Amino acid sequence: MLEQYADTAYRGKQDAKFRDEIATDERDSMYCRYQSKQAIYPRGKVFGHCFDSFQDSAYKYNLSGKAEYYRKVLGNDDFTLNLPTKGSKITDSLVFFWIIAHLGILFFLFTLPFFFTLFGRIELALESFLFVFIFWSGSKLFNLTIWKAIRIRVSSGVLFHRKDGSVTISNEQSSTQDKLLFEEFNAHYCVENNPGSGFPYRGITLLHYQRDFSYDRTGANLISSGFIHWELLQNFMDVTEPLADIPQFEYYREFDKTTAEFDKANGRPKYFWYRVDKHFKKRVNEEKLLLINEFNDEEQLNNLLTGKPIRKLTPPDIFKFPWKYADDIKAESEIKFGKTLWQKFTSFLMIDL
Repeated sequence: MLEQYADTAYRGKQDAKFRDEIATDERDSMYCRYQSKQAIYPRGKVFGHCFDSFQDSAYKYNLSGKAEYYRKVLGNDDFTLNLPTKGSKITDSLVFFWIIAHLGILFFLFTLPFFFTLFGRIELALESFLFVFIFWSGSKLFNLTIWKAIRIRVSSGVLFHRKDGSVTISNEQSSTQDKLLFEEFNAHYCVENNPGSGFPYRGITLLHYQRDFSYDRTGANLISSGFIHWELLQNFMDVTEPLADIPQFEYYREFDKTTAEFDKANGRPKYFWYRVDKHFKKRVNEEKLLLINEFNDEEQLNNLLTGKPIRKLTPPDIFKFPWKYADDIKAESEIKFGKTLWQKFTSFLMIDL
């Protein structure tokens, strides 16, 4: 029995006051004051699909079981999408340095013994291995014990609840967490410095119209990435539309009323994205790149910043009915979840966040 949506569920429309009454200078957060004055992405479809850059990873996470593992760890229900945002807590900085330190430890764990062995210093190679191994063991032990107990409390993730149209989110200082309606948020243009290449990262800041609660997502130096991700968020929350046919949403399809009815009416194979190979995913990516080229990123960025209409594209049906274009869909009985031996080995070496 599919559950019904709450009365507060988002149905694709926003009350005008949430755009007309945006708080700006009166905000406490300097970052939110600045972002509140940035251009606003229009609601509705622009690209007509949600196949953003994360779908390659989502495809792998589904098959390796990593996506299911994270849902269990974070305690998400069948109508909740958990997305990471730009960390603003002190613990986010500490976790970042922990990751860097652990990677450094792994590097020396293998390279020091190798070089000492290369020069015939076998005893020194063993000593260096044991010395670095102690640090690796300490980091891994912390990850398997203390971190498991505290990771939910220190998480900077934002929860999008499709069933009731709400967003569970922390403020910039992470001093408070609240559950607010998705309709009350606007997607503002966001740009960040990229110290590596010098080209900026572009994307969105999903900012509450009055309060200092925000979700940030930036990616490549393309405004198209912001439009596609904004479309993904709207699609997940809009109960009047079936969920986009992307790897990231495969898990939710059978539990969602609108989507399940759409799939049944159109003969969509169950668990489609668990049953096609990476070659088909590559084909969808190629279609996505063609649309991005057609979009004319520079021109549409100018339109967004100057308040001009954004060009809307007509995507090919491969995004809406991908199963009709897949040459090889294996049987449900052949679906296999789990990591390869190499993936298990590398996961064992790394820390699990």
